[in-house]
Amino acid sequence: MRLIRDLQVIEFMQQYATEQRTLDIGGVRVGGRPGLVPTVMVGSIFYSKDRLVLDEKAGKIDKSKTETRLQSLADVSEKTGLPSMLDVVGVTPEAIQNYLRILADMTDMPLLIDGSGSSDVNIAGLAAAREAGLLDRVVLNSLTPEDGDDVYKAIQEIGAKNAVILTFSNVAMTSAVKRAELADEILEKAQSAGITNAMFDTGVVDLLTLGLACKALISIKEKHGLPVGCGAHNAVAMWGGLVKKFGKKAKEPAFVGSNLMPIVLGADFVLYGPIKHAPVTFPAVAMIDVALSGALLEERLRPEKPHPRYLIG
Repeated sequence: MRLIRDLQVIEFMQQYATEQRTLDIGGVRVGGRPGLVPTVMVGSIFYSKDRLVLDEKAGKIDKSKTETRLQSLADVSEKTGLPSMLDVVGVTPEAIQNYLRILADMTDMPLLIDGSGSSDVNIAGLAAAREAGLLDRVVLNSLTPEDGDDVYKAIQEIGAKNAVILTFSNVAMTSAVKRAELADEILEKAQSAGITNAMFDTGVVDLLTLGLACKALISIKEKHGLPVGCGAHNAVAMWGGLVKKFGKKAKEPAFVGSNLMPIVLGADFVLYGPIKHAPVTFPAVAMIDVALSGALLEERLRPEKPHPRYLIG
């Protein structure tokens, strides 16, 4: 019976038992029934070895090249109808604060504060966002099973409202059920700290965990009705034999394919990797979004504009 139920959830026409919430974060809508709301594309910027970065500790960047890259991203977002968020990676409190200030002036996209696993960096980013009046358009990325009470206390004191909940740990690495249990535990603490807009990242480290992450996001979306997604591109980044066996040309389609899998299974957003991949990733995801909307034709449901359905034909 459990298998049958899981297969029903996978179907595009599925009516979820729990009402699906569509959140508004910095003017971007995320979540809801697949096919009605466009997939939100979350791309990484200022990550390790990003050529836009001049000094990763101080948070110095090449502003001209960054503006060019962001314009390219904005263009493909507009052409496809897929909304965009930026996963802003910083390795020090100073760096994340500088990045946020710079990007706030360059773009109106929502900004994910990604301290590369450092709660100190994340909290510094939230504090800077509050000072700059940006709390409505920043998202803490992320709350993890390892975060202590001090993190939740800081979130409450700062007044942060948006967060990604990472439902992944060493204990939950090989279990979709345990990832769903982590979602319950962290969500309760996050809401107690004042988080009102929660998104779930079910965690991907390789090809096998991509499957588990997709299985977990199906059950989490069914239970909580909140936006779900994952960093599917990690599966390809850790695929050691890809280039050796199939050549460099195989890498790009593999990146694109990895991002399509969770979307087909109901993901509301995807962390697709560096924003330089946007020109090839966005059209492919837009195609899937159009197909998902077509699966709702028999129910006389159609997405609101803007949506890839009205733009990519």
